[in-house]
Amino acid sequence: MQKVIVIGLDGGSWNYIQKWIDEDKLPTFKKLQTQGTWGIQESQLPPVTSPNWKCFSTGLNPAKLGVYWWENVDVANRKIYIPSSDNFKGKEIFDYLSDAGYRVGVVNMPTTYPPHKINGVMVSGGPDAMESKYTYPEPLEKLLKNKFDYRALPQNISLMKKDETSVIDEIYRLIKVRFEVAEYLLKEGNFDFFMVAVYLINVLQHYHYGDDKVFKAWQIIDEGINSLITKYPDRLFFLMSDHGTNEIKFKFNINTYLQEKGYLKIKQDNTSSKLEKIGINRESLIKLFTKLHLKELAKKLVPRKVQEMIPNKEGQVMYAGKADKIDWDNSKCFASGQGPIYLLSKDLEFKNKLIRELEELEYKGMSIVNKVFTREEIYKSSDLSKAPDLIVDQAPHTHFSGSLGSKHVFEAPDHWTGENEKKGIFLAYGEGVLNSKKDINILDYAPTILNHFNVEVLHDMDGEVIGL
Repeated sequence: MQKVIVIGLDGGSWNYIQKWIDEDKLPTFKKLQTQGTWGIQESQLPPVTSPNWKCFSTGLNPAKLGVYWWENVDVANRKIYIPSSDNFKGKEIFDYLSDAGYRVGVVNMPTTYPPHKINGVMVSGGPDAMESKYTYPEPLEKLLKNKFDYRALPQNISLMKKDETSVIDEIYRLIKVRFEVAEYLLKEGNFDFFMVAVYLINVLQHYHYGDDKVFKAWQIIDEGINSLITKYPDRLFFLMSDHGTNEIKFKFNINTYLQEKGYLKIKQDNTSSKLEKIGINRESLIKLFTKLHLKELAKKLVPRKVQEMIPNKEGQVMYAGKADKIDWDNSKCFASGQGPIYLLSKDLEFKNKLIRELEELEYKGMSIVNKVFTREEIYKSSDLSKAPDLIVDQAPHTHFSGSLGSKHVFEAPDHWTGENEKKGIFLAYGEGVLNSKKDINILDYAPTILNHFNVEVLHDMDGEVIGL
């Protein structure tokens, strides 16, 4: 039986890198396309790092995972929080294989912090991983730091817009380190299943969509993949991404839109507004703590809920900070970013009206929505009570911001120039894999890999076994 190596490329999409492949600038990708099975991999809506990495590793749709975006909303208790790996339901590929006696390794996969015990090693990945206690077993962290100067994220990533050159150089270094760590662990340990993920390519694409800074990172990835397939020619390789990427042409501040329509009411007396009035904002505090080398300590000591009540310099808050601003009693709805909408009014007529208004909304002649789905249309689970009521499939070139406090409904792209889309990368390569085209769903990896190892595929998995 072939051992398996998965290479995860956060935000990877053929529509972004195909031009470089065709120009022979990414020779490894070109080789894999000409010798392997490849095509489009469709993500679950919304097509975001969380929860799609867990959709990959469990074969379960977000409703069965119990996580729908970077924030979870408890409407009944009027709470919003960022889920950690402990909040996801469902066993992962690594757990099933470990239970079956296989040795597994996981490096840098997002949504795995804190790491958990498996029959092998786990190194949690950004953006949610802290810079300590990110490995299982724990002693591995010290080895990675000493041997590779390993970090989950660049030290100055919060200064991406200010101190750009040093941050991007560190991103290049850390992408190389992911592959170096993968090769080191593969050499030292006898792994049946191993995966390495590259999250930071997505960061570059968000901030530098379409420029040479991103191309250089893809060259590093191309070289890293080539080294792995050269040193481990007997393995079955899967290349995958949690979602794709496309250029942002405008930003849609959906909660500002809902406010202007009268559907969302904001409390005047709230913590973030008070902080804004006295000049306290996230950027100034992050810059201060970064310079004092206290950022990681502050992240550990200051409760997440308190952190998120601090507005940015434009007066905007996200995640738990929104719960303090929303007038829950007098609002009909509010939104998360990139798709999910929660209805506080159960009026069916209002629900249908909102769907119609969003699907008809345009900006400069461009539709901003492909389609608005109800949760029953998009999720499969016996309990949908905590799922968002509506899920927007964003139109191309549109970024839905879920923050509160934006002054305009539509804006030009500011910090981000690249946004997620649902069409990502799928490629299988190895002995016995035919050269062909095949489109799959991100839910298909877990049952396919378990079937490859002759481990029972459970009926509650939503994906299907891929024939290669």
